[in-house]
Amino acid sequence: MLNRVELKKAAKEKLKGKWMTGVAITFVYTLIIVILNQFGTIDKVGPILSIAGLFIQAPLALGLSITYIVFVKTDELIFGNLFAGFNYYLKSLGLYLWMFLWIFLWMLLLIIPGIVKAISYSMAYFIIAENPEVGIRDSLKISMKMTKGHKAELFLLGLSFLGWAILSVLTLFIGLLWLSPYMYTTFANAYLHLKETSIQNGASGDKKESAVQAY
Repeated sequence: MLNRVELKKAAKEKLKGKWMTGVAITFVYTLIIVILNQFGTIDKVGPILSIAGLFIQAPLALGLSITYIVFVKTDELIFGNLFAGFNYYLKSLGLYLWMFLWIFLWMLLLIIPGIVKAISYSMAYFIIAENPEVGIRDSLKISMKMTKGHKAELFLLGLSFLGWAILSVLTLFIGLLWLSPYMYTTFANAYLHLKETSIQNGASGDKKESAVQAY
């Protein structure tokens, strides 16, 4: 069971003394995305630059997961890890596009199935961040196994940040600089908890295949 109160409390404890590093990481990531989006509005070359932005956003997304999985495991919040996803460029791009495709297809059915599928895949980036040798499809399969029976808990965990999200809007998104490290640290902790639960299920003789056996 995911205890969202404890997960969020642990995240705040871990971020003590490191908030400004988290803010700097969010600021640089957001600045890059905003610049890419602004370039995407330029006539004629806009569509080309928008596509180019996608190829940059994918490794940055993996880089954020690497940053925070390293943080929760070592207490080292390293700014440079934001760009570590470029070391696994093709894998980060493949995962980004593959997830987008399937979530989009499920969204075509109804919004709720799309949300469920997004939650099912939510651990994939952390899986590859911790185990870069894991394949794209395997990371998604492992994520689905890890989140099985925990989707409602993960949804409520995400929903619990709604107040922060509203505050971010009211502060012209300045609050996002603090919200992002808070959320990423919390979900990285949730990932490690789900991974440990999966290992325990496998070790206890659970008939279900342990999700981490593919690691």
